[in-house]
Amino acid sequence: MTEPRETDDLRERLRALRVDPPDAGFSSALHRRLAAAGPPDPPGFWRRLVPPTGQRSPLLWSAFAGAAVCALLIAVGLSFSRSRPRPPAQDSALATVEFPATKVAMVRINLSAEAAVQSAQIQVTLPEGLVFWADGQELAQRSFTWSQPLQAGDNDIPIAVRGLRAGHYRMTVTAKMGNAQVEDDVLLEVVDG
Repeated sequence: MTEPRETDDLRERLRALRVDPPDAGFSSALHRRLAAAGPPDPPGFWRRLVPPTGQRSPLLWSAFAGAAVCALLIAVGLSFSRSRPRPPAQDSALATVEFPATKVAMVRINLSAEAAVQSAQIQVTLPEGLVFWADGQELAQRSFTWSQPLQAGDNDIPIAVRGLRAGHYRMTVTAKMGNAQVEDDVLLEVVDG
């Protein structure tokens, strides 16, 4: 505890530090300069989101809450889609597309998305005996990979293929969205004709 004499000493020293206010013309000059400058510019978008230290911004907390809810929904959706067991692929369970070797078949792949995806990496691979077909001629590639957005729901993607000889074939389709990957086969039967 401080003694009364030390407290009085401290007060006297603090009074001695006092600075005289500016002369009488200072405040009127300051007022004129502030009036001439006009009102300050409104704060930018970022300053409205991030409040000065010590204040709370309802807009900032709302944005954080919305982002957290979106992240949670995406995480739950991805974990749910990964946790569902896929039945083993059986040739009898898959629908087979049949077309003659003399014709080009337009195979429609349907990618179904639970939510819109900005960029999905899609790859289609053909086995020996099938070729991609474009502009009236066969293409040398065995596999095509591209990126495209997917809308929520069904997304039909047409693929033109032609069979070189009769037989049963598996066209493999892989779609990768972030960390999630889906792979499926389309059974194709090429017949003589």
